[in-house]
Amino acid sequence: MKNIVIIGMMGCGKTTISRLLSQQLNRPLIDIDKYIEDKYHMSISSMFEISEDYFRERESICCKEVGKKDGYIISTGGGVIKNKENITALSQNGCIIYLDRPVENICQDVDIQSRPLLKDGPHQLYDLYKQRHLLYLEACDYHIMNNTTIDDVIDKIKRIVKQV
Repeated sequence: MKNIVIIGMMGCGKTTISRLLSQQLNRPLIDIDKYIEDKYHMSISSMFEISEDYFRERESICCKEVGKKDGYIISTGGGVIKNKENITALSQNGCIIYLDRPVENICQDVDIQSRPLLKDGPHQLYDLYKQRHLLYLEACDYHIMNNTTIDDVIDKIKRIVKQV
């Protein structure tokens, strides 16, 4: 059974949607950020304090490990698409869904203090979106807008899951 891999910007709903999908489809869930923290016994923020490259190297190792699994719901970090090897690893046995949410909505919900890449303010979200949107589109098998209800988004993903 293929993995369902959720990609998208921080704050787009990956964690919430992945948890609900896991429950409703009765599939195990892997949140890659949590997987990285557990594997390396270190917070993402602490890894970024060393350097973003330090974190990204560990993220790639974990994507390769997780990509070999079967039947999981996998929630990724927002920058997973920065390295094509990550997408190759995650797509080897996965259907990649880009969960896209308007940046204005993300700005209303995201706790800036807990996001290392936003330490200089929420305007960085707009810059990140401009930098990453095309990468998400290139990486995904399916593109879903998260601009309605959570139930609507989950229903769209469930319809996709039936096809793969």
